[in-house]
Amino acid sequence: MKACVVGAVAAADSDAFYSSLLSSVELVVAADGGAALCRRLGVKPHLVVGDLDSLDPLEVAALEAAPIPIERHPRAKDRTDLDLAVEAARRLGADHLVVTAAFSARLDHTLAALGCLLDAADLLAEAREPGWSAWALDATTRPDLTLRGAEGTLVSILSPEGADGVTLKGFAFPPRDSRLDPLSGLGVSNVLTSDEGIITLREGRLLVLAFHPTAESPSAG
Repeated sequence: MKACVVGAVAAADSDAFYSSLLSSVELVVAADGGAALCRRLGVKPHLVVGDLDSLDPLEVAALEAAPIPIERHPRAKDRTDLDLAVEAARRLGADHLVVTAAFSARLDHTLAALGCLLDAADLLAEAREPGWSAWALDATTRPDLTLRGAEGTLVSILSPEGADGVTLKGFAFPPRDSRLDPLSGLGVSNVLTSDEGIITLREGRLLVLAFHPTAESPSAG
C-alpha cells in the first residue's frame, strides 16, 4: 500500500502539486499541522498524528467533528511528529512511503526529516516537493535505485555517515565501487546522461536528490 505522510511546511503556490500527489496514494497520514494542509486541499486524512501544537483549536475541533482519527502524543517526547506519523503509516500496512511538505527553512528540522526518510528505506521511502525529489537507500534493505528522468537532470548523492561500494551508471561522473565519506561533496551536482541512471551501494546509507525545477518529476524503481 502506497502511503503519504504530510507535514505542515508546504511550498508556496503549490496546492495543485500536493493535491495531485495525495490523490495518487491509498493512505494519507497527517503529521500534526499537516492536517490543516489536507483540509485546505479538501483531502480527508485517514489519521492525524502528533502533539497538535501546530494546529489551531478550531482545526482540532473540525477534525474531531469529521470525525477523523487522531493519535495524540504529549509535547514532551523524544521523537518528532514526522517520526511518529511514519511509524503509524508503517503500522497501518504501508510498503511504499512518500513524505511531503516536511522540509522547512529550519535546518535541524529538515535534517531530522531526511534522517526519518533514511530510516524508512525499507518502505521505498521518497520525498516529493515542487522542484526536487529524494530517495533513501540502505545497503541492508534497499541497496540499489534506478532513477528515471530527463537527460541532464541534476542529481546529488550524499551519505550522512559514510558509504562504501558506491557505483553509478548513466551519470556524467560515474564513480565505481567508491567510498563516500560523511556528507562528502564528491557526490554533489552529478548529471543524468540518459533517461535512466542506476545507483548501487555495498555498505551504508545514501540520500539521492534530484532537482527538476521545470522538468517532469523523476521516478525511481
